[in-house]
Amino acid sequence: MIIPLTPVRFFEYAEKIFKDKEGVVCEGERFTYGDFCRRARKISNALARMGVQKGDRIAYLGYNCHRLLELFYAPPILGAILEPLNIRLVAKDFDYIINESTPRVLFLDKDFIPVIDSIRDRISSVEHFFTLEKSPGLPGWIQGNYEELLQGASAERMYPLGEYPFDEDDPAEIFYTSGTTGNPKGVMMTHRNLYLHALCAMSMMTVRETDIQIHLIPLFHVNGWGTPHYLLAKGGKHIMVKRFDPARTLEIMEKERVSRAFVIPTMANALMAVPKFHSFDLSSMKEILIGGAPPPRGMSERVEQAFGCIAHTGFGMTETCPLIVLPELSEKLDPEEYRRRRHDTWGRPLPGVEFRLVDANGKDLPWDGKSVGELLVRGDMVMKGYFRQPEETARTLEGGWYHTGDLCALEPDGQLIVKDRKKDIIISGGENISSLEIEQVLYGHPAVLECAVIGKNDEKWGEVPLAFVVLREGHATTPEELIRYTRDNMAHFKAPREVRILKEFPKGGTGKILKSVLREKYRNT
Repeated sequence: MIIPLTPVRFFEYAEKIFKDKEGVVCEGERFTYGDFCRRARKISNALARMGVQKGDRIAYLGYNCHRLLELFYAPPILGAILEPLNIRLVAKDFDYIINESTPRVLFLDKDFIPVIDSIRDRISSVEHFFTLEKSPGLPGWIQGNYEELLQGASAERMYPLGEYPFDEDDPAEIFYTSGTTGNPKGVMMTHRNLYLHALCAMSMMTVRETDIQIHLIPLFHVNGWGTPHYLLAKGGKHIMVKRFDPARTLEIMEKERVSRAFVIPTMANALMAVPKFHSFDLSSMKEILIGGAPPPRGMSERVEQAFGCIAHTGFGMTETCPLIVLPELSEKLDPEEYRRRRHDTWGRPLPGVEFRLVDANGKDLPWDGKSVGELLVRGDMVMKGYFRQPEETARTLEGGWYHTGDLCALEPDGQLIVKDRKKDIIISGGENISSLEIEQVLYGHPAVLECAVIGKNDEKWGEVPLAFVVLREGHATTPEELIRYTRDNMAHFKAPREVRILKEFPKGGTGKILKSVLREKYRNT
């Protein structure tokens, strides 16, 4: 008998093996894995009672909390599909996404009732609206709340152990990309994708039952595709944080004795910038993974020094589940080679992941550490495709390889060097200039907290680099000084011709800087 590869099997394992172990903590509420699994089964049975079937989408619009974690399993148990929505989007985005994905049920935090109310007459696919908690003064179209569904539902297993109403290649989750280039696209991850990614990630990162992980990045982000599954499979503890507040986060990390965290670079900077950072006892920390955006050069070392634990990057994307690269952190490496890899490379492909490097004509390039081309990926973690977008799926997965849009080099042993996104390359006077290279130099200036570089239209050169920076609190500098600094630290033709100092950057739902907004506003000014 062949049993499908599915994260539901991790759920069933935790339900039996870790039932008496505390597994989830959220805003003062604490749940054993037994509690957690009973709640998830009740919601699954409540959905089935509403008529939810295999392939139906169940949408969630809200913050990180234990209920979202339960929904990572409740719909997939039925063969239905979880669809977490990006809370930073606006009404027109929700209108587009909901009309394309046509979920039958929408769970939403009360904070998002106004935005959904504004488009409710246009999202006819949604048959059931539920808030997460009981609240006074709700509009009439809200049919109840999550906790009420629990109270009236059974926690009994619907199918015999090992029998599932789906195939491993059926979608279990759909996550919509942020839509920084065109409309958002619904990335479909199968049960098999999620299962194999979790197995690989937990092995490569040596996840243990004793681990306590804090969820800081919203779980509608690619972070949500792997972390809940591999941590549950090992019986680790989830610490759910609804909103990222740096000082409050450090308090929680100290109180809960957190051992693992996944952050984007802006979060790492914000945590280390808390005035009383060194007063917090963070001795329980073992590992911090930095991803979601290219970190400044040397950030891993600064995070290690600040938190007293291992810190490293990980490389992946929404379409790859997400992780496909982790660094080789072997202590057997020569010290100089170890430092070089920390600075210049992201690591090697995970087992089950294949790479190609191709030029603009699709010709394979050598893995010599110097040849730069587009990275193509194939393997167990690559998505099934984009929901209801067959042409975009065919283009992106041409020839069975996922075309990442990242310009990279590969060393002979597979070490990945990320140069830039194809769309972020600046072509000035016929020369290719990497925006990422300029950003890495700017991050070396002591006054720079955040930066981003785009191409600005120029009559003579076609494009020239335009840099934007946000300064660290208590620091001062000038655009002229920053231009001099870059010219002193890189080839002059690559240095920005102009630097603009901003109070803050436009950011997406995960805190990632939106270069598309900067281009729209500034590239012709």
